[in-house]
Amino acid sequence: MRSESLIVSRPEDSPVGGLTRPPSLPGPPGVTLPPLGGLTLPQPRSDPGAMTSVAPLTHSGGVTLPGPGLRADDVLDAVAGLVDKSVLCREPGPGGVRYRMLDTLRQYGLEQLRRTVGDEGAVRRRQRDWMLRWVEECERGWFGPGQPETVARLRADRDNLRAALDFSLSIPGEALAGLRLAGTLWFYWHACGAPREGLYWLDRALAANPEPTPERARGLWVAGLLAAATQDFPRGRRHARDALALARVLGDAAEAAHAEYVIGVLRLFGDDLPGALRHFETTVARGPVPGQHLSVVGLDQVELACALGFLGEADRAVEVCERALGLCERHGEQWVRSYVLRMLALAHSVRRDWARAERHAREALRLKLAVHDVIGIALTLDLLASIAGERGAHRHAAVLLGGADRVWADIDAARWGARTLNAARRDSEERACRALGRDAFERAHRRGGSLGLAELVGHALQEPARPHPGESRVPQDDTAVRLTRRETEVARLVAEGLANQQIADRLVIARRTAEGHVERILSKLGFSNRSQIAAWVTAQR
Repeated sequence: MRSESLIVSRPEDSPVGGLTRPPSLPGPPGVTLPPLGGLTLPQPRSDPGAMTSVAPLTHSGGVTLPGPGLRADDVLDAVAGLVDKSVLCREPGPGGVRYRMLDTLRQYGLEQLRRTVGDEGAVRRRQRDWMLRWVEECERGWFGPGQPETVARLRADRDNLRAALDFSLSIPGEALAGLRLAGTLWFYWHACGAPREGLYWLDRALAANPEPTPERARGLWVAGLLAAATQDFPRGRRHARDALALARVLGDAAEAAHAEYVIGVLRLFGDDLPGALRHFETTVARGPVPGQHLSVVGLDQVELACALGFLGEADRAVEVCERALGLCERHGEQWVRSYVLRMLALAHSVRRDWARAERHAREALRLKLAVHDVIGIALTLDLLASIAGERGAHRHAAVLLGGADRVWADIDAARWGARTLNAARRDSEERACRALGRDAFERAHRRGGSLGLAELVGHALQEPARPHPGESRVPQDDTAVRLTRRETEVARLVAEGLANQQIADRLVIARRTAEGHVERILSKLGFSNRSQIAAWVTAQR
């Protein structure tokens, strides 16, 4: 079983009609069995008369309970009946209750759905449209309270997001909605540790949408930002500049401001500190433009403080951070706040106020774990290792450095080639080695590298490890999955677009053997189609 989800949506989203329940499959009288992997029921609405229906959200297709204008009680009774018959399995999850369905039932329902021409496409389109509306709502509320809960739900619904994106980018006439969805998810790709997967979907979406649209302007700067996070700086610059040019042609000041942020970040990553300083001084002095996301407004100030800190202007950096903290506090925001705190830690490190620097860095790390900000965690662990070494806690510094190196390995082991980051890392290692000796340093470093993310953060905070919200109830990170050598070969060939027979020919194995490998890969990764394997392979590179 897998934990993909359905949701409760408004009745206007419900398709008319349904499939006939086969006699061999139990269920409440008159209820169509949805061929889906799961379902999320949000908290009840304040309006007890609100009408709802069950709408599909998984990549396996699906149907809803038949008929328009369903009452909420009818839907809940039907779902309860399916649970009683063990057709659905009920379990707690982020954002409400989630349901799971056996693969055989999902597959049966999908086959039934495909009997009527156009039904599968209509249901998948409704699923995509619902996901798009929900993601847009998440983005509008991102700079505010509830970020950890939003992240937990998005991570739990990764398969639903992938299904919506794959449908949009595989079916003629749907590509613009796919680009809109991929671009709207910028905050998830960037803030929550998924830059490579985001880049995979954006590459497909941009290729399918060459027209000069606001969606393309958004997709270009997001792709530029994600390319920068994976150290493809030339590609990042090209996308960001193209986004800025297109936004100006379209008269879209907000997307132009977003593109300018990416251009400044690339200067910072590329060690052009004076250029980055001038850039962010200009954007911060200009202030927000209409439609600009407040997260990017806050990040402009973060990057200005970063440039000031690296250039040794600690007092100015602290002033900028205090203004940015005020913005975050007024909105109850945590993610940008975590970066502001990291910049405060950097500024106090420049002042050699190690106690205050460590306090700010630890609080930044705690907030970053709450939203699974892998890049931010790696950056902050580096800073904490440096602070620990300066305070004489050399073994602790070595453990933190080992953990930081492991986290960076999943992002970019070269730390984007940035001189500032690599110099700080090298200084931390040399200081710890002098104090401990090479053998003791290596042992402590290996220990840090063996810790899971929550354990590592717990060690840095000197607290017991606490799992990421929802982690025990949703699939683990794809990077934790281990394929055999042969399965890895097959997965790469699937990503190249080869069919099973072509894979068999390439590896000189039987077609049945190739099919078995693909099935095991799907099972291990919790996927249901080959395009998801391709996305996963791309994300591992």
